[in-house]
Amino acid sequence: MSPENDPLFEVLASLPPIAPYAEWESRVRARCHSVISRRRKKPQVSRNLSNAVLAAISGAAVLCAYLAVMLAEVVRLAKHS
Repeated sequence: MSPENDPLFEVLASLPPIAPYAEWESRVRARCHSVISRRRKKPQVSRNLSNAVLAAISGAAVLCAYLAVMLAEVVRLAKHS
């Protein structure tokens, strides 16, 4: 059976072409753009927040290390006096 004589191909050829509705397409595009813009905003905020938290923790760690060394020196000097 050749494609020219196949009834299935004849039925398929008679179907109207598929074309998206303009309204539907614009709604989907708007939803996609809103989701993309929300996802772009979130990582920047969380990244800035995590950078601030990381800076605060590292600053506190440096301060604690400095104070520990200072106390060790105070104890060492107190023993020799």
